[in-house]
Amino acid sequence: MVIKNTIAAKRDLSHKRGMIWIFLISLFFCELLVYTWVRTESTQMQLRVSEAQKILIQEQAYKKALIVERDRLKSDDRIIRIAKTQLGLTADTSPQTVYLPGDQG
Repeated sequence: MVIKNTIAAKRDLSHKRGMIWIFLISLFFCELLVYTWVRTESTQMQLRVSEAQKILIQEQAYKKALIVERDRLKSDDRIIRIAKTQLGLTADTSPQTVYLPGDQG
């Protein structure tokens, strides 16, 4: 004769608790990795921005120097001096204005 067991077996809850703890520790570890990655990337971005600002300041200073040099090269005094010394031109001293035919338009 077979004896029938009518008592409900108690489930082992320690296995579920262990899985919950593993899940929580894994979640905490992933959170820590994401936090570290975000901090690292923000620091790298700040370094890149500061380097870009330095380059921008240098380029702006170079552009200012080029503008000053262009204005110096375009100055009337310089052009007159080159015309007199290198090209042998003289200033027009004639007080008379001569109109050519066809310019009276």
